[in-house]
Amino acid sequence: MPKAGLRLQLLLALSVAFIVAFTLLGYTAVRLGDRSRNAARVTDAEAAGHTISVGVSSAPQGSRHRVFTQLADAALGHGGIRGVEWARGADAPAPTWVRGITGLGTPVEVDVESGGVLRLWVRAPEQSPGPFNQLMLMYVAITGGMILLLTYLVLTVLIVRPVEALTMASSRIAGGNLEVEAPVRGAKEIARLSHSFNLMAKQVRSDRGALETQLHELEAATAELSAAQDQVLRSTRLASVGRLAAGVAHEIGNPLAAILGLIELARDEDLDPETRDEFLARIQKETERINGIIRDLLDFARDGAESDGNDETADLAAVVADAVQLVAPQKDASKLRIERRVSPVAPVRGNADRLTQVLLNLLLNAADAMDGEGDIVIEVDTHDEETALLTVTDSGPGIPESIRDQLFEPFVTSKAVGQGTGLGLAVTFTIVDRLGGSIEASNPEGGGARFVVRLPLAS
Repeated sequence: MPKAGLRLQLLLALSVAFIVAFTLLGYTAVRLGDRSRNAARVTDAEAAGHTISVGVSSAPQGSRHRVFTQLADAALGHGGIRGVEWARGADAPAPTWVRGITGLGTPVEVDVESGGVLRLWVRAPEQSPGPFNQLMLMYVAITGGMILLLTYLVLTVLIVRPVEALTMASSRIAGGNLEVEAPVRGAKEIARLSHSFNLMAKQVRSDRGALETQLHELEAATAELSAAQDQVLRSTRLASVGRLAAGVAHEIGNPLAAILGLIELARDEDLDPETRDEFLARIQKETERINGIIRDLLDFARDGAESDGNDETADLAAVVADAVQLVAPQKDASKLRIERRVSPVAPVRGNADRLTQVLLNLLLNAADAMDGEGDIVIEVDTHDEETALLTVTDSGPGIPESIRDQLFEPFVTSKAVGQGTGLGLAVTFTIVDRLGGSIEASNPEGGGARFVVRLPLAS
């Protein structure tokens, strides 16, 4: 529910205050007037009593009753006198003289010189508003209304209008118009507040100008940084392309040169069939080597158009079993010992064949690093509620520091020339990354190399 404005609140507060104050003032004035009129009646009654007392005391003894009656009847009805009685004393044989109504109103007693007490009964003032009371109430009401109006106008000029102007200026500044200034007027405190507001608005305008300048400078710096970043990316991309081209030329150039040489030798007509068959077998082997390099390059450079297995699930225990089974025919089981520490984990996201290729690449790299002789430990465990860990640790010489930062780039390898292409880990990284996982390589304190693969659990 919206609150009343300052102007209305002031009017209501002043109205209530003035109504209460002037009501009490009017009531008090009327009561004081009544009391004053009552006192005046008592005074008039005392004067009338003295007149009757003197008249009765100066009259002859036989005519005193007649004089009392005449004077009392003359006093009745004047100044609120309703009754007159004369108690002649307790030892006097004559009864008390009475005129009018006695016992009601205010008694006024006067001592009589000839003896006894003269008592006049004065009627109380009427409670209904008389002309005087009406005039007094009208005066109080008009005076209160004028003071209320004057106070309201003064407060409006000194407080309400300056506050409204300050509020309007605040609203305009909140709307984005910083060129607004509040008028400095009204009461001292309101004027000081308006002055402080104008200083604040000026500071805001100054800060906004400085902020806009800094923003322009930041935009320019961002543009320069973006251009520099693009330049670095282009340079990095060109360097990667150069390394890739050099690697392709190196890896494919050697078998191509061997194939050309073997073809020249096979053309010799005097060559015996057995030697020619050997040359052809070597040509086939080198051709298969080139084909394997190209296939690995295609796997590495695949743009994701075909499915990466993100909508499939795989059991890591079955993946480990398949990979170990594929390694067994290629390595001497008596020299290469593979230990499996597989904990029960939920299925992970990915194609089982591709995950098998990932683990197979890691196992073959580990076996080659140890020259086919050593220990390999495969561990499978749950990392958290969303990730599983696949860890491969070997007892080999570890990862050379010179290639650790470029370990997952193509054609980066520590193997001798002709023994590896450096594409296995690059393909492994690509498969894991497209599944939303990650792979890290390190050298444990106890020696060897360790690869940790984090794979997302299937939802």
